[in-house]
Amino acid sequence: QSGVMGERVEPVVPGPDLVGVNVERPMNMAHQQSSLWNKRQQAVCVRHAFKHYGSKKNPNHVLSDLNMTVAKGTIYGLLGASGCGKTTLLSCIVGRRRLNTGEIWVLGGKPGTRGSGVPGKRVGYMPQEIALYGEFSIRETMLYFGWIFGMNTSEIKERLQFLLNFLDLPSQNRLVKNLSGGQQRRVSFAVALMHDPELLILDEPTVGVDPLLRQSIWNHLVQITKDGNKTVIITTHYIEEARQAHTVSLIIL
Repeated sequence: QSGVMGERVEPVVPGPDLVGVNVERPMNMAHQQSSLWNKRQQAVCVRHAFKHYGSKKNPNHVLSDLNMTVAKGTIYGLLGASGCGKTTLLSCIVGRRRLNTGEIWVLGGKPGTRGSGVPGKRVGYMPQEIALYGEFSIRETMLYFGWIFGMNTSEIKERLQFLLNFLDLPSQNRLVKNLSGGQQRRVSFAVALMHDPELLILDEPTVGVDPLLRQSIWNHLVQITKDGNKTVIITTHYIEEARQAHTVSLIIL
């Protein structure tokens, strides 16, 4: 006699209360647990991601069944033309937007859940748009975000000096609104680097940056990922600079 759960078999030891059943589970539990464990070991894991904008009748599909695995301690370069979904993907990873369907795991958890590190100080995010307060000086901007990340004032001031020199920023007393567009982007980059996060997510950080500083930025990214404790996801339009990444992914429209 057979049923949904499997076939009936003879018991090994006879007895009135013993029934032997060969149970066939709908899914292999061991495989499922192994897959979950693997997702939690990666810095970022995206599975079967779908994202669209607009109405259900006439949707604009941006991400269609996208899969992405970013190993810890690596630089993951994301290449693609404007409008291909790079920024949308990053904003879903950091929890600013939600997928229509699919799964995202960040630092062992799902964005917005306990232990995921998103949002939180385990992640540093530089968006494509400028998200700074124009009335703040560079120093005040760093203090503000440093305090949000739980840093003390002496740590922030020490880190600020490094970032001013590294990113060739003007006087720390200059107001953000009086900076050029390129300088504002570098301040935004400095904010992402301020608290030395485990995962650095950078949306086109080298746009408008001169070639020497661009190479200096890449040298720094390579250096911080060498010990395996830091991971970088970076989008870029420059194919030649993406060769310095450990993994390169291309999103095609």
